[in-house]
Amino acid sequence: MTSYARRIVTSSVFAFAAVVAVGWGQDGGAGRPVSLPSGLESYLDARVHQANGRYREALEAYGQALREAPEVGEVRLAFADFLVDIGMAGRAAELLEGREELGPEGLRIRALALAQLATRDADLMPEAESALRAAVQAGVGDPNLQLALTQVLQQQGKLEESEQVVSALRAGRPDNPRLVEMNADLLVSLERFEEAAGLYRGCVGDGPTAASCRQKLVDLLVKLDRPGEAGELMLGWLRDVDLDSLMRAAALLWDGGRLERSLETVQRVLARAPDSPPALKLEAHLLSMLGRHEEAVNRLQKLLKTSPEDSGLLLAMAWSTGRSGDQEKSRVWLDRAWQLVAADPGSRDAIRCALTGARLELMAGNSNSAREWLDRVGDPGLAGPEYPRLLAENFRRQEDWSGGLAAMVRTAPQLEGRARVEAEALEAEFRFRLGDRRAWQRLRPLLDSTQLADVLLGLQVLQTVERWPDVVRESAAAAERFPDSRDLLFTRAAANERIGSSEAAEELFLRLVESDTDDAGAANYLGYMWADRNENLDEALRLIRRAVSLEPENVAYLDSLGWVHYRRGDLDEAERWLRRAIELGGDVGDGTILCHLGEVLLAKDVLDEGRRYLLLGLDMGCEDPDHVRSLLDRTDDDGL
Repeated sequence: MTSYARRIVTSSVFAFAAVVAVGWGQDGGAGRPVSLPSGLESYLDARVHQANGRYREALEAYGQALREAPEVGEVRLAFADFLVDIGMAGRAAELLEGREELGPEGLRIRALALAQLATRDADLMPEAESALRAAVQAGVGDPNLQLALTQVLQQQGKLEESEQVVSALRAGRPDNPRLVEMNADLLVSLERFEEAAGLYRGCVGDGPTAASCRQKLVDLLVKLDRPGEAGELMLGWLRDVDLDSLMRAAALLWDGGRLERSLETVQRVLARAPDSPPALKLEAHLLSMLGRHEEAVNRLQKLLKTSPEDSGLLLAMAWSTGRSGDQEKSRVWLDRAWQLVAADPGSRDAIRCALTGARLELMAGNSNSAREWLDRVGDPGLAGPEYPRLLAENFRRQEDWSGGLAAMVRTAPQLEGRARVEAEALEAEFRFRLGDRRAWQRLRPLLDSTQLADVLLGLQVLQTVERWPDVVRESAAAAERFPDSRDLLFTRAAANERIGSSEAAEELFLRLVESDTDDAGAANYLGYMWADRNENLDEALRLIRRAVSLEPENVAYLDSLGWVHYRRGDLDEAERWLRRAIELGGDVGDGTILCHLGEVLLAKDVLDEGRRYLLLGLDMGCEDPDHVRSLLDRTDDDGL
């Protein structure tokens, strides 16, 4: 029984006792009760049994009291309340049936009884809802009424109203974790995911709902295509002994592109379980993805000796060798992996193999071969968002905008969830490239969405087609709906920089770096922006060093560090960091890094090698091709 109900019943006992004192008289004026009135002794016994958890005895005593005093309202109400508490709502409803004047307490008990019965008989839902509303309006301050009303409304599909009720109840009890979780669950049902995520964060502490809130928050973030964020949150509450959960966090961090954090997490597992096959495999994959190919290959070779037909290990080996520049050897490993999985092209392993092959061929500049791998995907619906991304990149490389549009329109109906949203966003991109006015029609729902992930995807399309004024406008509009989003602030800052609004960009980036010293992306962008403009070089160096310390193998950050050293005249340091960036992957596709190194080498009078890097970077595509051409013209004029 609830503490509130116990207070009500106890007060009824005192009221009943008062009736004894004034209603049944005394013996000869001596002040001694002649006798207990009929029903009171059984009623008091019932209360004692109930207080001590002897529910069977209490049930019998309440029944006896009601038989002895059927017209005493306090007995009937207390008995009915007890029946509701022990799950005998049907009998409680029978006790109150036909009673016209129940009073607030009777309304409360009857409403809770009907709510309990309605969970077993959906036909009673409307009657239960009506009774609960009447009890709430009667002013009974029992929060169980609002909770029951919330559940009845939810079961009838009235989710908006149910959420409003529980939200109002939570407002009066903001520290109640169960109410917070219930409110968040309803918000998820209403697809108000960002609000739900915010509430789940409020109940992941050490309270009674911590475990379920943590799980729901992680699952929700994964649903929102924010696995990296989910993995980071998990690290906040996991201990070193939680090996399985740490492995899941590592996998989520990997999916979210937070490879360094994923590797750190895997190595936490290996410190406790050094022979764990899943951890050893994931470590090898991560080393490969991070560009630490020599370490990756050494580990993979050991693992393949014991598991020579593990397609995942073969794919990791293909990735490392391909990223190292040995395309022929990479294709050998890919072919070995495909032979193992080709019999079932719709399997996860086969899809993963095909996607890896497409990605490697695209990085090598072989669009036709990449398309052949994509055609091997047996079921695009199972391939996830990476399938439309790789397919779109294939058409981008060929600058075949009409073909890309047709592919996205054809593919989208085969996809589900985030993959379909990605395909529709890519359709908008190709329409923009073709000058098709329907691009905005496709993009508008994303930009106006109540889901931050959709908005960011829409903005990404505008960034890809370099519609920077539109990015500034749309990111500012979205910030009104998501005022705490750092991603939106970063996007707006970068777009302002692209349209030449340097002061606005600087102000926004400063807000980011000052509010979070661990924001490596903002620190790097602002530092590189200053370095590229040849100003605030000391502060630029400090910011970029901070970014590199947070992500020491991020190629873009290493490039920034080399460039700021060049601007400061530290040519040896500039060369060292730029070569490190290229070693970790810059030579695969980032022409800007190659051009930066070429310019540094020219400044050091290493002219032949400098020209080679400038030409290679120009061929791959770089930020400022006109500047690179002027450098090459200058060396030609010098007779080189």
